[in-house]
Amino acid sequence: MVKKSKSPLIILLVLLVFNSSVFHSHPARFPFLGFFWRWLPARQSDTLTPICQVQGKSFSSPYFDKDHPVTVYVRGIVTADLDLKKALFAIQEEPCDSDPYNHTSNAIWVYIQSKANLVSAGDFVEVHGKVSEYFGRTEIVTTYDQIWVLSSNNPLPAARELTPPQDNGDSDYYFENYEAMLVHINSSQVVGATDSYGDTWIAPSNLGLSRLFQDNPHGTGGVLAIDDAGYDKLDPPLKIGDQVNEISGVLDEAYEAYRIYLLAPPQVVEAPTAPLPQASPKPFPETFRLATFNLANLFDTVDDPAINDTIVSSPEYQRRLHKRALVIHDILGEPELIAVQEAETQQVLADLIAQPEISAHYDIVWKNTSDNRGLDTALLYQTDRIVIRTTYQEQACTSLEDGLGPDGNQDVYDPKNNLTCDTNNDGVRDGNRLFSREPLIIFFEVLPTEDQPASNPLILIIAHFKSKVEDTPSTLYTLTRRTEEAAYVATLVQSYQSQYPQYPIILAGDLNDFPTSPPLQKLNASGLYNLTLNTEYSNRYSYVYRGVSQVTDYILEMPGKPWHSSWIEPLHINADYPNDWATNIGKANSPIGSSDHDLWQAIFRPTYYHYLPLVLTKMR
Repeated sequence: MVKKSKSPLIILLVLLVFNSSVFHSHPARFPFLGFFWRWLPARQSDTLTPICQVQGKSFSSPYFDKDHPVTVYVRGIVTADLDLKKALFAIQEEPCDSDPYNHTSNAIWVYIQSKANLVSAGDFVEVHGKVSEYFGRTEIVTTYDQIWVLSSNNPLPAARELTPPQDNGDSDYYFENYEAMLVHINSSQVVGATDSYGDTWIAPSNLGLSRLFQDNPHGTGGVLAIDDAGYDKLDPPLKIGDQVNEISGVLDEAYEAYRIYLLAPPQVVEAPTAPLPQASPKPFPETFRLATFNLANLFDTVDDPAINDTIVSSPEYQRRLHKRALVIHDILGEPELIAVQEAETQQVLADLIAQPEISAHYDIVWKNTSDNRGLDTALLYQTDRIVIRTTYQEQACTSLEDGLGPDGNQDVYDPKNNLTCDTNNDGVRDGNRLFSREPLIIFFEVLPTEDQPASNPLILIIAHFKSKVEDTPSTLYTLTRRTEEAAYVATLVQSYQSQYPQYPIILAGDLNDFPTSPPLQKLNASGLYNLTLNTEYSNRYSYVYRGVSQVTDYILEMPGKPWHSSWIEPLHINADYPNDWATNIGKANSPIGSSDHDLWQAIFRPTYYHYLPLVLTKMR
């Protein structure tokens, strides 16, 4: 018997079944029905909410309720189709309200929880979902079965030209007004090189900035990132000083920063790479030079099960050693003393000073720290000029319960610290260790020369304070611990000043905060003077974070001692350049990108050299 063919009605019923949550939850399983699904009738809502009302006039949606999520029904044109890249797409509604000043965004992001090809730019869609806030981004969280395509190939709304203010608060409100909207920037300057996350930080040309400093009196706002997750990305990665023009994309707020996803290739104008800087030579053989160098996660090839270390391949390890050796030889000119941070082991440092690029004979002062990743501080010194007399570490006990330090659970939202030490010497463990990287104390002497007699020892403190990695723009979780670290070092300085009043005292390292910050104020109160203040303002930075140039690395000295600084200079070979210079094998023979920090080098001279030329005593 011949079977009859199925009727169109049955086929329609089958399609309606696949319009259920089963189909929408797993559209990738039914690619052959995607065309039909896009044109199934939309659910008509009696309670459509304008997108601008969902966004509201503040940083958080008035519809957001963490404990009782609110469902909304919105419609708009898809402007950025990132559902396959980020499980996101943006929809914009024009016109949305009658506000002539556009104090509310007309667009919103839709998060579909997993990547799938659901919509295309130009689709007019209806979305049902719950209002959420994700690291600053207002979004609608939904599922596949709550999205309907009403029509396609619609013209996109006109892009808004971004001309943000520089004031921090004003710029945040300005960008919030355009969150998720189509935007355009006519021209911009790169003020933060392409980082390890693929973000390039720009300042629109209306701000008139070639570099943005942390202490700019007008603020550090107006900067935003070009993210690499759009339709296009910047290739090659860019350095500070390059220009990016004709930027078209959609504005997002994510991870406490505003960013643009490119919808078209911009125009890039690369500035010439600056000549490599070189440290000033010693003016007289009696002087000595001190540099501070953050080696930037200089891990070895061995897995240490006791720590959370990173394991690198042998070729990568050799490449990293080679780049850092080039810095010591070509950039620093092999100074007598190098205070280093972020070296995993003493053997790593031995491998570094054994590199063929280095001709001076260095030895190492190293002691293992409490750092959970195994990154330590150390001193490299030339044995024909420097004699080490005493070395030790200093650790303190704190009552902080911040989740930080070597005894913390590393969770600032639910902080816990194990009790490992005694805060008041009563025999009861009631505190935790303050430093993950204990300060390294070194008493040393400079060997006399024909024109320089023997002198009293000098005291060098190498420090690496707590980083800001856990901080947010609204909460500085790490500041209290870093301030206590600085206060403890300040007490050490004052103790040495009392015990050894003729001994020069120098502090060098990565202090992870600004010259006007509470930690640096503690150090200033101890009598130490911040030598980085003696450089020209335009050169006064060692680190660039999200487009903001700042000082985080220091050399400080106690004035009025038998030795004092006659010169200090920054060597800018890292902070201005993209992360690509650190990771690209093709850049292996360049010292650029040897770290994410720039270096400082100071020249110290005996006080009795009053006849040294004025040019040597005048700071840059």
